[in-house]
Amino acid sequence: MKIAVTGKGGVGKTTFSALLIRMLNDSGKKVLAIDADPDANLASALGLPDADKITPIAEMKEMIFERTGAQPGTIGGFFKLNPKVDDLPDSLSVKKDNIKMMRLGSVKKGGGGCLCPESTLLRSLVMHIVLARDEVVVMDMEAGIEHLGRATAKAVD
Repeated sequence: MKIAVTGKGGVGKTTFSALLIRMLNDSGKKVLAIDADPDANLASALGLPDADKITPIAEMKEMIFERTGAQPGTIGGFFKLNPKVDDLPDSLSVKKDNIKMMRLGSVKKGGGGCLCPESTLLRSLVMHIVLARDEVVVMDMEAGIEHLGRATAKAVD
């Protein structure tokens, strides 16, 4: 099952996501928690002790270029729409109990470009997990509707 928690800012998406993830973990499910909110607080809400060890996907410029063919922060280029992602949950997450935690990250400064390649990686990751893994995915999305335009949550149930 794949769940994207969405809505406007300040309505409790992160709190709800953390409670849902804990409930799923406590019931024995394997949970991939993805913090796709630029104001990333899901790891803190979950009480993950190694939260600072999670490198956001948006900061992995070399890996993004290798997988998508796009240089993050640039505009107008072409990039792969179906990059290799099957190894990302194991290599880019911090684990506690049955929870694996990943973070998308954010643009660091105004005019720094878009997160198109990063969002493509996340979309491909969620699509792959649904097809290839027996685990629950919970995505804490950013406020607003940007994820609809980027189709980041396209593959959720």
